Amino acid sequence: MNKNNVTILVVEDTLYNLKLLSAILTNQGYKVLEATNGREGLALANSHELSLILLDIKMPDMNGYEVCLHLKNNPNTQLIPIVFISATDNIEEKVEAFAIGGIDFINKPFHVVEVLARVETHLRVSSLQAQLLAQTKILESQNIRLQKELSNLVGVDWELYSRIKQGFENQEFQVFYQPIFNLRDDTVIGLEALIRWQHPEKGLLAPGEFIELVEATDLIYPVGKWVIDSACRQLHLWHKSFPSLAHLTMNVNVSTRQLTDFNLVSYVRAILSSYQINPRSLKLEITESTVMGDRDRTLQILDQLKALNIQFCIDDFGTGYSSLRRLTDFPIDILKIDRSFIHNAEWIIVRAIASLAFSLGKEVVIEGVETIEQVDKLRELFPDSIGRVYGQGYLFARPLSADATTEFLQNYAIAAID
Repeated sequence: MNKNNVTILVVEDTLYNLKLLSAILTNQGYKVLEATNGREGLALANSHELSLILLDIKMPDMNGYEVCLHLKNNPNTQLIPIVFISATDNIEEKVEAFAIGGIDFINKPFHVVEVLARVETHLRVSSLQAQLLAQTKILESQNIRLQKELSNLVGVDWELYSRIKQGFENQEFQVFYQPIFNLRDDTVIGLEALIRWQHPEKGLLAPGEFIELVEATDLIYPVGKWVIDSACRQLHLWHKSFPSLAHLTMNVNVSTRQLTDFNLVSYVRAILSSYQINPRSLKLEITESTVMGDRDRTLQILDQLKALNIQFCIDDFGTGYSSLRRLTDFPIDILKIDRSFIHNAEWIIVRAIASLAFSLGKEVVIEGVETIEQVDKLRELFPDSIGRVYGQGYLFARPLSADATTEFLQNYAIAAID
């Protein structure tokens, strides 16, 4: 790594500390930019190509946390590594620093050896990540070419791929929402975001018509991000329109391939900040196959997302081949019991899965609830735990468009007041 090509921004309101850090880094051959307040730091970050930012927390007007959020919400600066600096050794302060995107923490007074060791380590890691990202882009480009070649060999419908891509670019996709109810008192506690395709010739298409191809190709990255953005934007509007429903949460499905996206964590963080959503209001749904995949890589991404305080659900639980060990290894909050068990009245399995979830401190969502009799049976099965059992299905509501969901929530809020 050529230090002459490295530019480090130091944002520190105490002039002595600013000059000390600047001297330490300059003596090592780094180019250093100095800012005495947050706004000046943001201006320099937007006008220079930076390798690293050392950011003080306690500053007047705009503190380090606010500066960091601005940087992480800006596509031009969101990938710059940020190391916080502070005179206090408060654990909560460090946790918040990491939660909003900081990668490290240096305490005052500074020790030259420590400062240089941390700076050099993070510059090296950042350089390796940049190389890996560049290599990933090359592989993605090669993957697209291979997909086209494989389509001719194994019968993948490349024409459909092109049509789906065109449909997405033409804004033919929509997000529908299905309410989730607490079975104890029939209150709406959340919604699941479900993608639909408003095909100009075939009408409204369910995911079964196209999602498998989306998830198997590079389309999953833009489509997946769009669903997260749409769902969070809509949740923000509903929280604002219906103050009595401020507890509403949003479930969004995330595929295994999405968890390989290096930018997923920063993207989710930026979306939550942009729409001012409490992170616990977002629940990401993953499948059993995701849990059974690359354990270390998946766990790393899930832990980073979990650090944002979002929640995780395992979707369609009981139909795959997941190891029970993974339920304790992975940061799972909710098990969604597959609709097939309700449809086939396999109540012993339902009770066994739910009991397992309760013993591990988790909640359950029962999918496919369609009759009053099924609700009565569930209440009979879980008399003492019914507050941790939620229902989702046609009995409560079908998946609804955003406008129809708004009307549904409006009627529900009025009924709740009455």
